[in-house]
Order: sequence, then C-alpha cells, then structure tokens
Amino acid sequence: MSEIRLHNVTKRFGDIVAVNDVSIDVNEGEFVVLLGPSGAGKTTTLRLIAGLERPDEGEIFIDGEAATDMHPADRDVAFIFQQYSLYPHLTVFGNLAFPLRSPRRRTSEADVSARVRSVAQMLHIESKLANMATHLSGGEMQRVAIGRALVREPKVFLMDEPLSSLDAKLREELRIELKRLHRSIGATIIYVTHDQVEATTLADRIGILEHGRIVQMGTPREVYGNPASLSAAQRLGSPPINLLPPALFDPAAMPAGTSTVAIRPEDIVLHGADARDALNLRVLEYSPLRHMLILDREGTAIVATTMTERNFTPGQTVGVSLPPRSLLYFRSDGRRIPA
Repeated sequence: MSEIRLHNVTKRFGDIVAVNDVSIDVNEGEFVVLLGPSGAGKTTTLRLIAGLERPDEGEIFIDGEAATDMHPADRDVAFIFQQYSLYPHLTVFGNLAFPLRSPRRRTSEADVSARVRSVAQMLHIESKLANMATHLSGGEMQRVAIGRALVREPKVFLMDEPLSSLDAKLREELRIELKRLHRSIGATIIYVTHDQVEATTLADRIGILEHGRIVQMGTPREVYGNPASLSAAQRLGSPPINLLPPALFDPAAMPAGTSTVAIRPEDIVLHGADARDALNLRVLEYSPLRHMLILDREGTAIVATTMTERNFTPGQTVGVSLPPRSLLYFRSDGRRIPA
C-alpha cells in the first residue's frame, strides 16, 4: 500500500472552482474520509487522484512518485463508485476476475481462480460466484464491486459514497465489513461521504470539505471536540451543535468579535426549576427514547440530551446551565475564536 500527497491542488470547471488549493497527506495504510455536503469538491478530489481529471494547479504524489501527469492506468489505484457498475452479462466470478484478465496483468487462470475465491470468502459471497450479477441483492452487488477492486491489490482504494444507495441496515453491515477489511489488509483508503456516521465510524482521520477547501483535518474526536470553524462544528454531531446568539450571554464573558456561541447538546446541564445560577427554560418537546429535550430561551430553540430518568412535559420549566468550558465562540466569517 502507498501514501498519497496532494500539494496546493486546484481544479476549475469554467468559472467554478471545484477544488481550491487543497493539500492533503494520507499515510500508508490510513483510512481517510472526506466529509462534506454536495458540491464541496469531494468526488472531484478523488477523480484528481485517480487521474480522471487533471489539476489546473498543484501536484499529486503517489507512493512518493510524481503522478500529476501520470496516465490513470499507471497509477495503480482502484476506484469504487456510488453505483455498482457491474457487468450484467457476467457471473460474480466473471466480474471479480475481470481486472485480473486484463492483457496488462498477464495473470494465470490458476492465480485468477485463487485470488477470486480468496476475496469472495473475505466478503462472504463465495456461495454467489456462479450467480449472474443481475440476480444479486444491492448489498451483494456492492460487495462484488468492492471485491473487484480488492483482487487487483492496488496501491490505493478510492471510494465515492459506495454505501449511499443501500438501505440503513445494509449500510451498517457493510460499514462493519469495510472496517474489518481495512484492518485485515492494511489498505490505504480515501473515502468520500456526506454521512457523518460513516465518517466517524470508519475514519482514522476526517477531512472536512467546504466549497472546495479543506477547513479541518483530524481524528473524529479532534474534529468533534475541537472544531476549527463553524462549518466543521456543524458537520459532526447528532443532534447537531446548538448555535446561539451572543445576546443570550454576558458580553464581558465572551471574546471580542464573537458572532455565534455554540454548545453541544450533551454538554448542557439540567437542574430543577429555580436552581441557583441556572437559566429557567421552557420545554417545547421531549423525546424519551432519545433522552432529548428541545427548550426555549427568548425565542431560541436549544437542544439538550440527558440520561436522566425524569419525564418532561411540554410547557414545564427546567433549570439549565451552559458550562463556560463547553462554550465555543466563532467570528462572523465562521472562524473559531480561542476561549
């Protein structure tokens, strides 16, 4: 497996800057997830690494070798797309064997069979090898698509939202399979998604993409607990982070230039009504299964989560504390202000 490095890479499509001065270092054997909304530049970044697009500026290195001008076939990367892209006229065995039968590889049929059966066993589809690709479930099709990449033993795996078209149960199953595969083969993987659950469960590190730029790169814990910007803070967390106006707080306790104050729902402390030094807020909604309250503070909805066994009813008053150590402060441009 190999390391990947993007150095000041920019890609434009007419007047649109899809990737804007992006620099990323992906270590050998690392699972990096690029997380962001549609149009953030995630897929374009993968296509640049694969050689399907050429950067207008910057350089790309694969395993220490300059790859900016390298032909896609010479980069030895495997691209797994959102859609399965299987050959419908071939069996599962034929689909898995297809990359190995390329004239460039010159793999013997004995080796083809051994590699295909080994990968099929790894992905729990060995009983489906004789099936036509069109006779598979969605989850089985995606396993075949992943297996077709695995048999090649490439330097790098590029995965573009490979689970997004599956239902929730299959997504969960294949997330577990992908993490297990990563641990067993030590692959270098760059994975694109807009799903924060996929990002936080799969990634060694997460890169938050906004408008073609990397706004933060770090472990899931680092990005969640110490976001560098407002957009990074909003990208992780369910329920999402509370964004509150400075008018709710003592101006003397806030850094200069504060435009937004944020706090995670789990950091809010609940008390009895009229508790000393607590804010008295009205309950708007309560979800006992999620232990989640929606509270009202001067017309601003505040979400809190709690594991208390108390039952809450809409309209009742609850005492709330917002611990200063848990508050995050942001400027009007979204940049984080150190507390």
